[in-house]
Amino acid sequence: MANRRVLYVDVDGTLVGPGGDLFWDGSTTLAEALLAARAADLSVVPVTGRGRVQVRELCRLLGFPRGIGELGCVHLEGNEARYELGDFPFVGETPVEAFLARGVLDLVRATAELESHDPWNEGREATLIMRGRVDVVAVNETLGEHGFGWCELVDNGALSRRPGWRAYHLAPAGTGKVAGVAVDRQRHGIEAADAFYVGDSAADLACAPEVGECWLVANAEDDLEWPLRTEAPYGAGVAEVITRLLG
Repeated sequence: MANRRVLYVDVDGTLVGPGGDLFWDGSTTLAEALLAARAADLSVVPVTGRGRVQVRELCRLLGFPRGIGELGCVHLEGNEARYELGDFPFVGETPVEAFLARGVLDLVRATAELESHDPWNEGREATLIMRGRVDVVAVNETLGEHGFGWCELVDNGALSRRPGWRAYHLAPAGTGKVAGVAVDRQRHGIEAADAFYVGDSAADLACAPEVGECWLVANAEDDLEWPLRTEAPYGAGVAEVITRLLG
């Protein structure tokens, strides 16, 4: 709906706490804030690396109007699923099928010490999640040198339960959370000044040009220099932003 305000929110490490627990700290602060947002017609839209099935169920459980999954590649609204695949050039196969069949995943594993972030790859269509610690620039240069410039490795932030480890998505080039937010705003007629974002990683900060305000929760990585950071971590930080937006 045009002229309707929206808060885009990252899920893991932001909306939910360690282990994906919405109530990890025993508080109802976030639940109360989400109810207040609904009453005030402030749409809350998750933007996450999670897959289609997970995002659809998250929206159903929490009453979100729509959701953006697989780092902007999958857009869900009701029973509808739309795909925004950027520079992906192949017809008749999903990006994940192409990663596996065309040797992309094999090349990434030969180039970098990464392991599959299972079981979170079940049912994925557009991106594959891996974990470890690598030089993303170097991996992407290698992909380009081998004719795989249509895809890239994306750093999606630290893993809360594996200190020193990070999550990475193998994704079609030209996608990402910022592209997902841009498409959603255009589709729903939302001005940048009426859009807001809260997250915990550099991939979330990349969305800043598409929104009026972009926030980091308090538990975001210390080396991310950004002026808008909540006092509370995880969902309580999201609640702070909602309270601010509701005035």
